[in-house]
Amino acid sequence: MKTLYATLVLAALAGCSRDEPKPAAPPAPQAAPPVAAAAPAPAQVKQDPYADLMRAIFGARYRPATADALAEMPDADNPKVPLRVVATGAGSTRLPTGETVLAVNADVAEADGTASAGHSSPGMLSIYVLDNAGGQWRVLRRHENVAALGSLGQIGDVKWVQLAKGKTGLAVLNGATYQGATVTYLALFDPMAPKVADLMAEDPAVYSGNGDDCGPVPTCWEAKADWRFEPGAAVYDDLVLTITGHEDMAKDPDAELGNEARPVRIRKSLDGKARYVFDGKQYRLSEGENTIPGI
Repeated sequence: MKTLYATLVLAALAGCSRDEPKPAAPPAPQAAPPVAAAAPAPAQVKQDPYADLMRAIFGARYRPATADALAEMPDADNPKVPLRVVATGAGSTRLPTGETVLAVNADVAEADGTASAGHSSPGMLSIYVLDNAGGQWRVLRRHENVAALGSLGQIGDVKWVQLAKGKTGLAVLNGATYQGATVTYLALFDPMAPKVADLMAEDPAVYSGNGDDCGPVPTCWEAKADWRFEPGAAVYDDLVLTITGHEDMAKDPDAELGNEARPVRIRKSLDGKARYVFDGKQYRLSEGENTIPGI
């Protein structure tokens, strides 16, 4: 009887076990949705206020991404051989005649199309005269590689001036720094001249200095010129420089410059005035003296 009861209990339990729901199988892993390919970043275009003028001058050689043109210009030393350069707009203005003039800086190009920018390499100045008819720029005159100015492949700072009434001129403040001393020269150009060239017979220095605390050297100095144009008798107005500055010379260079002590110095004024007059070909010193030291 006990055996029959145990058999019935086991059968009941087995029946219950068969009626219970089986545990649900874990869901199959879902494939991750495909990741959309990132859109290519838009090409970076360098801002260039002279882009339209540069395109008119250089056409397809103008490169918007770097705001310059990879072009060829005559070599001043060998005009028969073109010089490969990187050209960049440096400054523009509207002339009294209604035309537009653009000054362009150029540096010698490397094999990869970049500028060389060597410390002792000047920039090359070119001047272009354009007009705009019906919204289209056209080049009227090209004056290419008219002067080599400045250093590091840069001509310097461009300023537009009045050489005389109704005559717009281009002033270029250019120079370099060598062994702690800096000098800035002034060059002048008439963009409407039949042949554009530097109007200065000798570019005058308008700034020079090596700092007040210049170390154990014979002379420390700093001088600058405020320059302006005054009416004169020539086709261009006179150029007048008013100079302020000083020069500190070691009292006893032989005894004091060999050690680290700051030498005793004697100060000398460099204040002065110089007038440059156009003689029909170039500006030349007519009165006074340019007291700004060279380097």
